[in-house]
Amino acid sequence: MMIEELKTDARILDRPGAHFDFGEEKWGMLFLNMGGPESADQVKPYLYNIFSDANIIRLPFSAVMQKPLARFIAARRAPKVAHRYQMIGGGSPLLKWTRLTASGVKRELAKQFPHVEVFVGMRYTDPFIRDELDAAVGEACRHLVILPMYPHYCLATTGTALAVVADWLEDTEADITLSVIDHWHDRPKYIGLVRQKIDAAVDKLPRGSRPKVIFSAHAVPQKLAASGDPYLAQIKETAALAGDGYDYQVTFQSRTGPVAWVGPDTLKTVRSLGRQGVTDMILVPISFVCDHIETLYEIDIELKEAAHKAGVKNLIRTESFNDDAQFATFLADLVEEKIAHE
Repeated sequence: MMIEELKTDARILDRPGAHFDFGEEKWGMLFLNMGGPESADQVKPYLYNIFSDANIIRLPFSAVMQKPLARFIAARRAPKVAHRYQMIGGGSPLLKWTRLTASGVKRELAKQFPHVEVFVGMRYTDPFIRDELDAAVGEACRHLVILPMYPHYCLATTGTALAVVADWLEDTEADITLSVIDHWHDRPKYIGLVRQKIDAAVDKLPRGSRPKVIFSAHAVPQKLAASGDPYLAQIKETAALAGDGYDYQVTFQSRTGPVAWVGPDTLKTVRSLGRQGVTDMILVPISFVCDHIETLYEIDIELKEAAHKAGVKNLIRTESFNDDAQFATFLADLVEEKIAHE
């Protein structure tokens, strides 16, 4: 895994509190996310950046053809994807929500750590991760806590973002150390927050309803899953913890590109359940913490329409955390635990 390779660098500190005075010295937090186009003209470069990344999709003859094929796929898919973004307001709100979350975490931590700064880096759109790492050095931060906004570790999300960090470390001589929080899928406070969202969605259903709960995660290629990547196991663990007591199932969405993906597919599953007579469903987008195209279009528009056609009377998506204050407090607790001096 990329996280294990990264930890071999001496500037990566597992317990930074033993080396650094966080109450007196200047330090920062870098929140990592995937990114998303905020306007129509950003769609094609965004898609190109994704399909160029062999950590997500390894295209045929990738050594020489990854980038040319990525350019071809991006150009072909851009109009359709741009239309989808138009249907959710013209662009992705992911950067907005990530920045608001980062600000909320800073407010929590600044009460005890007055010299903390926050940075937000995206993998495939501006502001890019390398630029934010440079910004942290420019702000004279001597330590940086890296916090990917993915509850579950996967090479295609956290791993590829940390690969950028690893490359940056190789290129820089800056006097800075880093620490990484690479997953938090099973933390009791996180599970409790997910459970709150599920319970709140159930309360919106008719009294006495016993809904089917669908935990929908972002799909990954089958080859990645077969390689031993921990993502699938972590997704299933989160679902088992948060879905305890409910009739639940794990499915996968957001398949793109000419490769085989893990299943079962969320859309097909919902259609099948509807045809079998299931009328009430709760949809939990478990691998996403804030709203973007996967929730606002794929679920709120595409999936709901298909569900109703299949006979589902009530399909309610759990609310995303977005700028939820309790979620910011949870992340602040994670960071404080990471930097604690034992």
